[in-house]
Amino acid sequence: MAIAISHPGRLLAGCLGVLLLLTACGGGGGGGGDAGVATTSATADPVLVATPGPAAAPAASVLTGVSRLIVAGDSLADVGTFGFKFTVQDASSAVGFPVLPELVAAAHGLAAGCSHYIDSGAGGVVPRGDSGCTNFAVGGGRILDGDGPRNIRNQLVDAAAAISFGAGDLLLVEGGANDASDLAAGYLGSVGSRTRTLAFVAFLARRVETGDLLDTIRGNDSLARSANLYMQEAADALADSITTNALDRGVPRVAVLNLPDLTITPRFSSAFDRLVQEEGADDANNARDAVRAAIDAFNVRLQGRLGSDPRVVLVDLRTAVAEQIARAPEFGLTDALHAACPVTGTNSIGLPEWTLESCTSAALDAALPGWKTWAFSDGFHPTPLGHRLLADSVNRALAAGRS
Repeated sequence: MAIAISHPGRLLAGCLGVLLLLTACGGGGGGGGDAGVATTSATADPVLVATPGPAAAPAASVLTGVSRLIVAGDSLADVGTFGFKFTVQDASSAVGFPVLPELVAAAHGLAAGCSHYIDSGAGGVVPRGDSGCTNFAVGGGRILDGDGPRNIRNQLVDAAAAISFGAGDLLLVEGGANDASDLAAGYLGSVGSRTRTLAFVAFLARRVETGDLLDTIRGNDSLARSANLYMQEAADALADSITTNALDRGVPRVAVLNLPDLTITPRFSSAFDRLVQEEGADDANNARDAVRAAIDAFNVRLQGRLGSDPRVVLVDLRTAVAEQIARAPEFGLTDALHAACPVTGTNSIGLPEWTLESCTSAALDAALPGWKTWAFSDGFHPTPLGHRLLADSVNRALAAGRS
C-alpha cells in the first residue's frame, strides 16, 4: 500500500496504544532481551565474539582483574527491581534462581549484586538508596522510550552519577529487545489494516526523519526500510550513551550484548501463526522477514559504532542463540520453542499471556517435570537454564576478546 508523506521534519506521532497487535513485556532481551530465538545471521561479521558451543563452565581466564560488575538493561538483567526475577520463581529460596548478570558475576568470583532501583509501590521506580547496588537494569527498559530508569540511557546516566569508575570495573549492557518488540507489534498490526498502518507510520516517525521515512520508497518496502532506520536509531542512541556515560568516563571494560532474533519466541510465534490465519502465509512471512531485518540493522549498526574500541566486547547473542536452538540437545535443551510456564490469560485479540510472578518451580515440578531443560519460561524470557546458556555465551565472548 502506497502512503505519501510530504510534511518536512519529524512527523507528530499519535499514540500507537491499543492499535498495536501486541504489547511489550518486561524485557529481553532477550531479552531479550531475553532468550530470543534466531535462525539467520546478521549481515556483517561480528567482532570480538566467541564461537558458540555446548554449555560449559566459564574458563578460569575470563577477563581477569574484574572486581565490580555494573549492569544496565531490561528484564534479562533485572535482578529484583519489582521483587522477583523475570524467569521461573524458585519455590525453595527467596533469592531466586540466578539470572544472567549474577552468573557473569559468579564467573569473576563476585557476589550476585542487587538492584539499584526498587518499585516505589505507586507505579514508579526509585533508587534503593544502597550505593553498593550497581545493577541498574529495570524490567521493561527501553532505549528510545521510557521515563526515568525505565529508559536504559537514563540508567547509564544514573550509573555515571552514582559511581566513581575504577580499574576493576566491568560494565555489562544489554537492551533493545523491548524496542524491537514494540516495532514488531506495530509492524504485525499494520498488516491488512490501513488504520493500523497509519498508526505504525506515526510510531516510526517519532524517531525517523520524514525525508527518510516514506518519501523515497512506496508501500511495504518503505515500511520495512523505515523499520530498519528505527532500530538503527536505537543502536546509535545506545552507543552514544555508552560512550558518553561510560567510555568517556574511564570504564575500562564494557560488554555489550546484541539482539537475538525475537520472532520465534513463543510470544511472537503465536502472533505469526495468527497472522497466517488472518492474512495468509505470504504476508506473515514478509512481516517476519522485515522484523528480522530490523534486528539485524540494529546489530550491524551497534557493531559499527562500538566494535573498533578495544575496551568493548560485543557479545553476539544473535549467533549464539541460533546455535542453541539449532543444536538444542547439545546444549542440554529438550524444548527450545515453547513456554514452560502455563498460560494465565489472553490479550484483547486472543493471544496468550503469562504471569511469571506466580510461575514457581514447585508448580512446574508437578505439572511439567522436564521444565528444567526448556529454554523459555514464558513467551519472552528464559528459564534458569536459558539464563545459564546466555551467561556462558557472555563469558566465552569475554574470554575470547581479552585473553
